[in-house]
Amino acid sequence: MYCPNCRNPVAETARFCPTCGTPFAPAGYAPPPAQIHAGTGAVRQGIPAPGFSDRVQHPEILAAVKKNRKAAGIAAFFIVPLPLLGFVIYSLVSDQMETAEAVKIGAIVSAVFLVFALFSFIKERAVNTYEAVVIDKRTSETYRHGNSDDRGMVTEYITVVQTTEGKRKKITEHDGSQVIAFHYLNIGDRFRCHPQFHFPYERCDKANAPYLGCVSCGKRNPVEADRCRKCNLPLLK
Repeated sequence: MYCPNCRNPVAETARFCPTCGTPFAPAGYAPPPAQIHAGTGAVRQGIPAPGFSDRVQHPEILAAVKKNRKAAGIAAFFIVPLPLLGFVIYSLVSDQMETAEAVKIGAIVSAVFLVFALFSFIKERAVNTYEAVVIDKRTSETYRHGNSDDRGMVTEYITVVQTTEGKRKKITEHDGSQVIAFHYLNIGDRFRCHPQFHFPYERCDKANAPYLGCVSCGKRNPVEADRCRKCNLPLLK
């Protein structure tokens, strides 16, 4: 585990931090439910105490993940052959391309689509949940190569984390895509990454989180919510 004060790793059985001396609660101690006060002074109910959720294996969540994977597979089934069909149709209605050439080019493009689909399929099923602490955040400007529409400078959002095994990882996000980790996690935050979910990051201390992301649809929900307000799936709390 990690010291809540200095964030250095300590043994599970430690009674105090060997680095800063912060004392830990004795074994068997259960902290009272967290209570967060709104600006009016009223207590906001439903704020989870620090700790990771046991809902990762919730039947509703597992069913939603399976459904999303099935939908992605069906979409890939229809998308992969589209380039081949498109080039063939173009060759039939236009004199600019021979049918044989259209079949060749379309097959190559469809093959590239298939490789990406298979890569995504394998990646989604290689569930490697890890636990880590954010140790640094930074941005940088990089040049993106591509056609005239995509070419130009883009911002990279880099979140540097250290796993419980002592390894450093970089979570790199870019302009034009979802920037989740950089905006959701702060330096010093302890979290878990669940790659199989649409919203993969789970903070240990959710009371200070800006919101709770739905693992299925990605909707941002209030921290005190128990279920997603869009798809009614249980939130990780």
